[in-house]
Amino acid sequence: MWLSPVSVTAAQAEPVDLAKAKQYLRIDAGDESFDDEVETFIAASRAEIEQICNTRMITQDVMLVASSFADLEHLPIGPVQDIVTIQYVNTDGVEQLLAAENYELVAGVLDAQIIGVPGFVWPTIASRADAVRVTVSVGYGDASTDVPRDLYFVILQAIRAKFEGREIAIEHMLVNHRIWLA
Repeated sequence: MWLSPVSVTAAQAEPVDLAKAKQYLRIDAGDESFDDEVETFIAASRAEIEQICNTRMITQDVMLVASSFADLEHLPIGPVQDIVTIQYVNTDGVEQLLAAENYELVAGVLDAQIIGVPGFVWPTIASRADAVRVTVSVGYGDASTDVPRDLYFVILQAIRAKFEGREIAIEHMLVNHRIWLA
């Protein structure tokens, strides 16, 4: 069972920059009176969509914590670009680093798993909720242009709804970008 993901390194940018959001909202580029508000709406919209989808838009490192190596069969976040480290707590209660040559990432855009290489046997671990810690690099890429266009449009719609002070139902627009967890 996975615990909630924890950001290790934050994304270096938002998926929509201020200029693009202002253009979509039809705010004059020279009008800075709404900048703080729009930047807040950008961050809030991104966070809402990431939570619904169990994804990250822009590349960042995230720590995933689980009780078993069996949990590695389905990672609860995506898109996974790379495995940074896998650590585990052995039966003596000592944290260990798993050598990278013992496992590999098998990943699509929204599904990822970590498997042992042929002949590798996962070590015996302590019986505790945080026995396995996996740090992964996730996100569609480093720039807003890496975010799928339809997802980018949903972000813009969410920003507009917040700016106009209205509710918007976005979950149905995110079905194809969501990692479904049991």
